[in-house]
Amino acid sequence: MDQRRNAARLLLVGNVVSAACAVLVLGAVFVWAPPCQGLLELANGNLVPMRCVYTGKAAALLALLLLVTCAASAATKRPFTAVVVGLSVALALLGFETPATIGVCKSAGMACGATAVWLAACGGVSTVSALAVFFAGGQRKRVRP
Repeated sequence: MDQRRNAARLLLVGNVVSAACAVLVLGAVFVWAPPCQGLLELANGNLVPMRCVYTGKAAALLALLLLVTCAASAATKRPFTAVVVGLSVALALLGFETPATIGVCKSAGMACGATAVWLAACGGVSTVSALAVFFAGGQRKRVRP
């Protein structure tokens, strides 16, 4: 009984930490570290937004999904560890330039560098929190030979 109560507390703490990280990402994207809103001029004269604008939009969407997942996990008292870890890793990697992510501007003086730091930090903390709930919470299925 006591082990079940401790697992429920750990799940609640993990959900609160991940939800707080999602709120911090939303704050970073919209308030204190917004990505640059600049436009690039193409060779044909058209203006298109820089890729950090799309990184900000994707980060906001992933943070909202993470917030909803944490709320659903807390309401149902069931761990959604795979979903939380997946969304958190996606948030952490979103600011890096990889073939699977959008990335931010390469210029060091651009404002989107701060956004990338916030995304990586909050995504990393949320990932560690979700994995700690998984490994320490006892929700794993144990198979006996």
